[in-house]
Amino acid sequence: MFDQQNSRMHDPDRKLSAQGGPAWALQALSVARIVFYSIDCASGFMVRSDNSMDILGVPPAAPAATWAAAIFPEDRSQYEDARARLTPESPGFEIEYRIAHAGSGKQFWVLDRGEGEFSPEGRLTGIRGAIIDVSARVSVERELRKAARLRSVVFEAARMAAWHFDIVSDRFTCTDELLALLEIERHEFDGTPRALESAIHPEDREAWRRAHETARTPGNRMEIEFRLKLPDSKLRWLLSRGEVVRRQDGVPLESYGVMIDITERKAAEEAAARLAAIVESSEEAIIAKSLRGVITSWNKGAERLFGYSAEEMIGESIWKLIPEDGEHEEIHILNTIRTGQPVRSHETVRLHRTGRKIHVAVSVSPILNPQGMVVGASTIARDVTERRRQNEMLRENEARLRLALRSARAGAWNFDLRRRELHWSPEMFALYGLDPAKGQPSRESLAQRISPAHRKRARREFARAMLQGGSFTLEFPIVRPDGTEIWTALAGDVIKDEHGRPVSTRGIDQDITERKNWEKRQAMLLRELSHRVKNTLAVVQSVARQTLRSSPSPRSFVDAFEGRIRSLAASHSLLTEADWGGARLDTIIHHQVAAMVHDYEGRFRLRGPAVVLSAEVATQLGLVLHELATNAAKYGSLSVPEGQVDIIWTATKTRLRLVWREHGGPKIEKKPEFSGFGSLLINSSALKVSQRFTQDGLICRLEFAR
Repeated sequence: MFDQQNSRMHDPDRKLSAQGGPAWALQALSVARIVFYSIDCASGFMVRSDNSMDILGVPPAAPAATWAAAIFPEDRSQYEDARARLTPESPGFEIEYRIAHAGSGKQFWVLDRGEGEFSPEGRLTGIRGAIIDVSARVSVERELRKAARLRSVVFEAARMAAWHFDIVSDRFTCTDELLALLEIERHEFDGTPRALESAIHPEDREAWRRAHETARTPGNRMEIEFRLKLPDSKLRWLLSRGEVVRRQDGVPLESYGVMIDITERKAAEEAAARLAAIVESSEEAIIAKSLRGVITSWNKGAERLFGYSAEEMIGESIWKLIPEDGEHEEIHILNTIRTGQPVRSHETVRLHRTGRKIHVAVSVSPILNPQGMVVGASTIARDVTERRRQNEMLRENEARLRLALRSARAGAWNFDLRRRELHWSPEMFALYGLDPAKGQPSRESLAQRISPAHRKRARREFARAMLQGGSFTLEFPIVRPDGTEIWTALAGDVIKDEHGRPVSTRGIDQDITERKNWEKRQAMLLRELSHRVKNTLAVVQSVARQTLRSSPSPRSFVDAFEGRIRSLAASHSLLTEADWGGARLDTIIHHQVAAMVHDYEGRFRLRGPAVVLSAEVATQLGLVLHELATNAAKYGSLSVPEGQVDIIWTATKTRLRLVWREHGGPKIEKKPEFSGFGSLLINSSALKVSQRFTQDGLICRLEFAR
């Protein structure tokens, strides 16, 4: 029949049918849902058996391209690849793909099994084959694979394994999951109950045997928790549940069951037990409450802190502990907990049973159910009233210390001699000009800050202080990172252990630069004073001697000498007010000549820049101005009401040039011939002196070194 059918399959004008064979053959193909087909490669036409319309929904004869179009797009490439790989050496193919019934649209799987026909030259001329509906088989295979995967996932997720024990043959079999829990390879397991018992913890083996013996009693089931002792001394907890199968007379034949890894549950139970013990014995108040604020647990610490017993508070609202001004805070806490976020430790106020307010530190964490949902809150509270009082006192003391250190321009330090650790207060960083963000400097780096001229001495004195113990004081200059130098006084105490060995030292470091500068200045001033006293006495002696020589009478001597002494005193008074640091030129002029006239502003006209003169030049210029003003008052422009004096000066870094010009005084007929002590004083005090007498008055040009 099939030879006749195959001969007809190559005739595109005829249908592929069971004609020429028994009718039951086509019926058998339809029952088996098999469609035969033939493809002529030359014409591109495909002929199928008569049942193709019923099974596939396509006519028995149609172009071959229409069949490829009916295949699911995802599977079409493998169909085309299978045809492309046909060769005379490998003419057969077998592939599975999905199609949709052309009439009903129902989707199903088919197995396409065929063979290519080739010409003597090896060219593909046709394909013969059969299309078999395998949807039922594929569906069953899928369900089996799904069930196997589901069983594997369930067993793996639950860390569960199945076992079976044949009592008659003494054979123990199990799934691979149990071997994985036992950490035993399949080839290492001999299939006897002893192989399992050898892995059970020695302390649990007897309980395991008793559980199995008890299970053999009619009506009993077995359930036991035991430990496995695994390699590397690891422990694992298992729960074994099983049943016994018996004969009709009650004799046990076999048992079977499952084993579940409960290591995590046991660890959780142990942790919960430890946590419960910790909570109960904790000195801190630990309170659990619902999201509505209803208290669900209350430990001994809470009883001690708030004064209420557990019986009084469980079932009560947490608001019983909240003062009126703290309601918003508690609302914020509950709202935060609802989001699953904890509330970090913070200080707040709660109410004692007596009504007094308690300062407490509170932290709150969410309580989650097994599904991870927030169902309540756990609050930990501890009394910080005394700590707050101590902290407040400490802050006040630290503030006073900081103020004292800042006022004294000092910093505190501590040096652990054993650990070689140095600790500074913030003021020390400011004192040494260092950045606190860069951390504590090392002792060696600090030693390099000491001025090189004093470094060896400071080290020697510090080492001596460590040997002697007690209090010590060191003074030395340091160089800051910006290059400035300051003097510091290191004052501290050496602390020794019971064996007399120094273990630490502490103290303060104070900026004494101002004191050192004052001491240096005082020494300089003393030297300067001694020098100036000597100079002043010499000047007084010279003034007295020269004045006496040039005075025609005792009265004139007294007048001239007193005037010159007053001039000298005025200069000294002016310099003393300026701490002998120098004096302004316009101030010197005012002190020397203002007392000689009634109208200083009208009689003297000054013009020149602001100039500060040294003490020596100020003293010399003061005497010169006194002599010029005295002569002008006696003989020159200041001797008449309308007379005036112009004082004009210029200055450079090294020279002062001053012009004294009189005008409006008595008419001078000729230059005075007499030259007394005043002229000698003027000529000896200045670097350069030139005097010219005009009919209008004296013009004196002076030059001084600055």
